[in-house]
Amino acid sequence: MIAVEIENIKRFMAGFLAGDLFDDFLMNEGKLSMDIAYEFNGKVLKEFYDTEEWEEYGIYPYIPWEREKARMFGLIKGKKTPLSFQFVMMLKPEKVEKFLEKYNLAAGQDEIAGLFINLLYDRKSLKCTSGVSRRSFTMDRGVEEYWDVEVKERLKEFM
Repeated sequence: MIAVEIENIKRFMAGFLAGDLFDDFLMNEGKLSMDIAYEFNGKVLKEFYDTEEWEEYGIYPYIPWEREKARMFGLIKGKKTPLSFQFVMMLKPEKVEKFLEKYNLAAGQDEIAGLFINLLYDRKSLKCTSGVSRRSFTMDRGVEEYWDVEVKERLKEFM
């Protein structure tokens, strides 16, 4: 796990909320504190959708960020910055497989519960931490090490 301090917060937020910086992620959960506090569970609720919509949108257990970011942008935009926010972003499952192949890692996709980036803003700073959730314990830390490399690479222009 690494922690990355984002130096150019404004540019990062433009990529996060209006660009495609995290379009290959799902929103696992989020918290946003402004004049009131919001808490988001990113789990998709099947009951909300009719059958056709579910077939189109229901491929992930959590909401894809590209579908949710406009709503978050609508909440955040304005003259005042939020007091704080925290978003837990999870790499889409098909991207996990590509990540494992890219670094020729022995771990199978079924062993990885999720590859995460946690965003934490507190009006003074924006920090991003990496995280890996595994389905079982292993001494091999290759996935964690290469996920840290991948996160640093993704965020290098904002550091």
